Amino acid sequence: MDFTTLQYELRDGVVLITLDRPQAHNAVNSVMSRELPLAWQRFAADDAAIVAIVTGAGERALSVGADLADLPETDGEGRFGTLASMRWSPLQNRVWKPVICAVNGMTVGGGLHFVADSDIVIAAEHATFFDTHVRVGMVAGMELATLARRIPLEAVLRMTLVGGNERVSAERALALGLVGEVVPGERLLARAFEVADMVKGNSPAAMARSKRAIWEGADRGLGAALEHAGELIMQQNLHPDIEEGARAFLEKRAPRWRPFSEC
Repeated sequence: MDFTTLQYELRDGVVLITLDRPQAHNAVNSVMSRELPLAWQRFAADDAAIVAIVTGAGERALSVGADLADLPETDGEGRFGTLASMRWSPLQNRVWKPVICAVNGMTVGGGLHFVADSDIVIAAEHATFFDTHVRVGMVAGMELATLARRIPLEAVLRMTLVGGNERVSAERALALGLVGEVVPGERLLARAFEVADMVKGNSPAAMARSKRAIWEGADRGLGAALEHAGELIMQQNLHPDIEEGARAFLEKRAPRWRPFSEC
C-alpha cells in the first residue's frame, strides 16, 4: 500500500509513520485525512509491527493541524463534519498497540491530536506547542479536551484562550507533563527508536490490554475503571503469554510471545 502524504516504514518490529507534507508544515489535507486511518489500520493488522513512532517530515513542524486551503474530508455537514470524521490519531482509530510520538517542531491546533493520543511523547528541544482555533473564530474543543486528561486544566485553558499568542516550549511542556522527555533535535528519532526497542520485547497481548485498561479507564469513574481493568486482567490470565512469560523467566531466555492477532 503506497501513501502520497505519509511515509510508512517497518524496521524490525517498529513502524515509523511520518507525516510528509513539509512544504505545508505537515498540515492534514483531504488526502492525508483519508490516508491516516489506513496507515493506523495497517499497523494494527500487521503482526510484524509491534510498536509505532509517529513524527513529521523536516525539522519545522510535527503538524499544524487541518490544512485550511484543502480541508480534510468529513462525513457530516458543515466544514468539519462529525467526530467520527476525525480519525487521524492512534486513539481515534482504537489502536491498542503502543505508539510513540516524536515531536520534531511546531505542533499546532489539530496537530495536538498526535501528542494527546500517543502513549509516549518525546520532543526535540526546539519543539513548541500552541493552539490558534479561537484566533480564527473556531472552537478548540477536541484535541484540547483530550489534553485536559494529561496536563493541568489551567494550562489547557491558557493554551486555548491565548490563541497562539504564546507558545509552550519543550521544557515547559516537560514540566507540565505534556511530553515525557526532551532531547536535542538531532537525537529525536534515535531516542524514539531506543524507547521503541525497550517496548517491543514485551508481550503484545499484555501491552494491548494494559493500554486499554489505562486509556479506557480514564473515561470511567474509578470503580468502573477498576472493574474494566479486572475484566482485561482475567482475559490475559487465559492467554498463553502468561505461562510463556513465567517459563522464559525461569529458563533465563527471551520469551516467545504470541502475535498481536491472537490477543
